[in-house]
Amino acid sequence: MEKNIFNRIRTINLSILCSAILIISCNKELPEATPIVYNSVNNSTTSIGDLISTDTSYSFFAAAAQKIGQLKLLSTDSTEFTVFLPDNNAFRASGIPSIDVVNSLPALSLLGIVEYAIIPGRQILSTDIKTAFPNEQLPTSITIATLPGTLLPLKLSTFPSVSSVGFYDNNIPVVKPDIKMKNGVIHLVAGIVAPPFQLLKQSIYSNPDLSYFKAAVARADSGQTGLNRIDSLLGYGVTNMTVLVPNNEAFQTLLFGTIYGSLLQQGLDQATASQTATVLSSSSDVFSNPLLFGALPASRIRGILVYHFLASPNPNTGAYEPNVRAFSNNFSSTPSFYKTLINSAVAAHPGIMSQATFSGPFVNSLKFTGLGTFPPGGTPYSGSAANAVSLDNQAVNGVYYVIDKVLLPQ
Repeated sequence: MEKNIFNRIRTINLSILCSAILIISCNKELPEATPIVYNSVNNSTTSIGDLISTDTSYSFFAAAAQKIGQLKLLSTDSTEFTVFLPDNNAFRASGIPSIDVVNSLPALSLLGIVEYAIIPGRQILSTDIKTAFPNEQLPTSITIATLPGTLLPLKLSTFPSVSSVGFYDNNIPVVKPDIKMKNGVIHLVAGIVAPPFQLLKQSIYSNPDLSYFKAAVARADSGQTGLNRIDSLLGYGVTNMTVLVPNNEAFQTLLFGTIYGSLLQQGLDQATASQTATVLSSSSDVFSNPLLFGALPASRIRGILVYHFLASPNPNTGAYEPNVRAFSNNFSSTPSFYKTLINSAVAAHPGIMSQATFSGPFVNSLKFTGLGTFPPGGTPYSGSAANAVSLDNQAVNGVYYVIDKVLLPQ
């Protein structure tokens, strides 16, 4: 049977070969291939690439795309695109004043500017974006890795959102949406939407004003394994998180009060307790001092830190997970509550209250207030809110805010 099959294969191949020889020997011209004509996505005869190439208001982006070989791609009719496109004014607003400066940038920088602006394979109109908190996740043209155990490319995402204030890509306002072209749509943005290049762990840990947070994470991770470790979570690339990171001064204030109170309970007089607490809280080594483990138990530090991670419930398990990436413009101008990882332990906890203040489309103030009690039954926090002193620090796996107070779940 197998021999007959192989004989048939040989016969078929020989027949094909003979047919090919016969066609060549006839010396006739082969018919020209009929080109495939792709229908226009919109009522336009101009592709995105053609517009960028011919309209001088996009010459900076055209130069960047041309230099890295991406301009031709945007003229392709066989694929749809959504492009959050910066014009020349947007480049200038982002600190790039001329084409000469564009051409002087490293290829990797230009690749980030261009490819992070392009969402291939889909036309996304402003009306397609969900208005629910916090935003829509859309894979861009930038490949950062492959999914573990597969050959599937892992794309760096961008996060458009629509609210009563405006239309945004990440935290950059869209100044003119829904410019429909032959092969997709352009949304004109106010500035370059820059891609992240570090994980949260790398970005936070390299900031010298956040060294207490890093030390607190090490203390909170005592006895934990895998992704139960906050350190591992911050270094986990395949997720989206929002982290409120108290700065060193915020931790020093909290630690002084905690240590001072503990020393008074041990019988020290106020002056000695104050002096000692000041010295001990002046270094992030306070978290690794065994003599202070009683005053700073790992469980309490962990409870405080997880309260600084926004979270939402898994629809299948109901467990709260740190899967929320919220930019400053995603927060409401009306005081609103947002759940955190504390809700995994206390589902009824109200979470954190936040309020954004806008100046036009931009957020110029963002406050967070720890409310509720943890465990339930205590006195709710009534002090002033924590101010975000640094907004929208984006990383590959999330965004973080530097705040000037440690939020307590009570």
